[in-house]
Order: sequence, then structure tokens, then C-alpha cells
Amino acid sequence: MPRRPALPVLVMLALATPAARAEPVEADYALSQAGVPVMDLRIVVDVSGDRYRLSTVARSRGVGRLFLPREQISEAEGGLAGREVLPARYRAEGEWRGTARRTVLEYLGRTPRLAVLEPPEGPDRIPVRPEEADGTMDALSALLRLSRNAAATGRCDLTAAVFDGRRRLEWSSRTLGTGTPPVPGFSGQALRCALESRLVAGFRRGDDPASAGRPRQAEAWLAQFGAGRPPMPLRVEFPSTFLGAFRMDLVRLGPSAP
Repeated sequence: MPRRPALPVLVMLALATPAARAEPVEADYALSQAGVPVMDLRIVVDVSGDRYRLSTVARSRGVGRLFLPREQISEAEGGLAGREVLPARYRAEGEWRGTARRTVLEYLGRTPRLAVLEPPEGPDRIPVRPEEADGTMDALSALLRLSRNAAATGRCDLTAAVFDGRRRLEWSSRTLGTGTPPVPGFSGQALRCALESRLVAGFRRGDDPASAGRPRQAEAWLAQFGAGRPPMPLRVEFPSTFLGAFRMDLVRLGPSAP
């Protein structure tokens, strides 16, 4: 059975806006592999004053149903202090290989508490120790932090530690430059970023840590659609361990429906 590919949460790295009372933003993306559509993703970002809320709904389609979850829903909320993002709560739920999965993280400062983990961790995985989870945040909040930094500096350079309830990952982003992205119908300038993630805790027993912890690369093009609006991912490309690379393209952008 092929390994489940990492879902492309990196597409959300620039969805936040620094405006104090911004309207929620809704973006739809299409994920394809080797040119074949496999998943649709909707992201809603609501930043107001010193609070934020991000939610995502991902649904596989076509042949994607054979190796991706049928549906996954995630949500993160917390506070803002300048460029800093202070997570308060994260939840994710969906289904994988016929089993319902649910995770809820609650935060005390930078310390996550695992409130719900269904199903419980099995003996096939080495659990992440509490001290290994300290100082981490959920993936959505970490990417929001990167977004706010990119909006303020015009660059992608940042690092973060992420805990999803079962695994700890370290990821980084660096600026490759600006230019015209290879996206039909878009003729402006975009920011090009290199992204990297690496598993550091939560390995499966029997896995070779050197292989399982090998860095995974991705590349994103970000663009700003109008003065005062946040930069948005136009395209994200990342490799897969089987059947060719994934690509995610923006197909619709607008205010969130009431």
C-alpha cells in the first residue's frame, strides 16, 4: 500500500491579511497529480483585530479517492500580536482507509495539549514526547505566521515547528526571488518561495529514521490581487513518493459566503 502523501497545507502560507477588520477570504484550489485532478480544497481565512480563524475542507475526487481521504476538515483559531500568531485551538477530522479520525489540540501558551486523538495512537508508532511537542503550533497557525511575515517583509524566509497530534515536523521557507509565474492568464509579478518540511518525531516503528525524516521539498508562487489585499498562492508544486508530482492551482478567489 503506498504511503499517504502529505496534504498541501503549504498553499495557505499567504492567506492572512494585516487589515484590522478585513472581510473573510475564501479561496478554491484544484489539486492534480500528473495532470489528473485528484482533490478540491476550499480555504476560508477570517482575520479581525487581534483574532484569527482559518478553516479548510478538502475532498478527493476521481482516482484520488483511491489514495487520499474522501474528506478532511480542519480549523485553527487564536490570537495575534504583531507578526506573531498565538494558537488557542486546533481540530481536524476526516476518514482514512475506512477509519474515522479526529484530533483536537488546545494550547497553553506555546504548549499544546492533546484533548482528543481518535483513534488512539497504536503500538506501530513511537509517540511524540511532551517535551518534543513544546514550542510547536498547528500547521495552519504556523503557515499564518509565515504569511504575516511575508506580507510585512516581501520575503518567505522563516522557520517553524509543527505538531499535528501524532507527528512533529520542522519546516522552513526561503525566498527564491520574484518573476512572472508559469500560470496561464496571469501576467504580473509573483513571489517565488522554496518550502521544506522534515519529520523529526512520531516515526513508525521499523521505519528507517534517515529515510522517513528525509526533507520534502515544495515550491510556491504568491501574488497580490489588488492594493491592500494579501498575497495569495497562485500555484504550489511538490513531489510525491509515487505516480509523479502534485500541483495545486488557484481556481477561484473572493469574499467568503455569509
